[in-house]
Amino acid sequence: MVEFSVVIEGGGTKTAYSGGVLKCLLDNGIYANYGVGISAGAEFLLAYASGQSKRLEVTGIDSISSKDAVGIRPFLKERNMFGLESTNALIERLAPLDKEALLNSPTRMEEGVYNLKTHEIEYYDQTYIDDDNTLTKASCALLLLCRPYKFLDSLYMDAGLRVMIPIERSIELGYKKHLVISCKEVGYVRKPAPGYQIWLANRVYHDPIITQDLKDRHLRYNEQWELIEKMEKEGSALVLRPSKDMGISRYTTDRNKLEPWFNLGYQETLDRLDEIKAFLEME
Repeated sequence: MVEFSVVIEGGGTKTAYSGGVLKCLLDNGIYANYGVGISAGAEFLLAYASGQSKRLEVTGIDSISSKDAVGIRPFLKERNMFGLESTNALIERLAPLDKEALLNSPTRMEEGVYNLKTHEIEYYDQTYIDDDNTLTKASCALLLLCRPYKFLDSLYMDAGLRVMIPIERSIELGYKKHLVISCKEVGYVRKPAPGYQIWLANRVYHDPIITQDLKDRHLRYNEQWELIEKMEKEGSALVLRPSKDMGISRYTTDRNKLEPWFNLGYQETLDRLDEIKAFLEME
């Protein structure tokens, strides 16, 4: 088998699909040499790298369908519209992170975060995962919807402000084969940020670079997909993404919708298992 990476896009609770994809890979003994995740994709990557199939289910179904996942309850409890503290606590209670397995994993993983001071995307591997899972929470701290997290000596938030699909990081590290996992259906187009978000970003952050990054986000997203599509034609990337729209958004918390979405990710990956193995040159 060739050395390969998994590149995991973010997308709020819509990433339940990606959890199903990763669970299928684990269940079929497909372990990447390297994985990189952005936003909620980083949370799923953590479970994949530690080899915890159950944790993927808990992350993709139980935690994000809890009452404290999205909305006014997490805002009142932790001043976040996404309940990062509550959902992480639930995951740890139902499927505690196997730190030893993570540190000894065949998959070197990195989570991307946005440094509010330097405005750069920084990547940190599993040796930076602490008992409070601060790095992963910072990676999931969405612009405007969550407070940034203090990590090391800076404040960090979701890297999706600039990098939504970290394919260039995987290329930079020298990998030649990339499994790209997206929770967006074929034909999805990211629209420019609406005016009210630009206004809010100005009011909340008082930082023209952050505001400009928000304005340019859809352009960068399109550029990242253009690169991936080019790589797919060349045979260096294989994209795993939903074949249909089941009405799931980044804010969906209905378990009756999320569970079938997670299962769709699993089944569609299972259906393409021969194709995936051929791509990775598995015997």
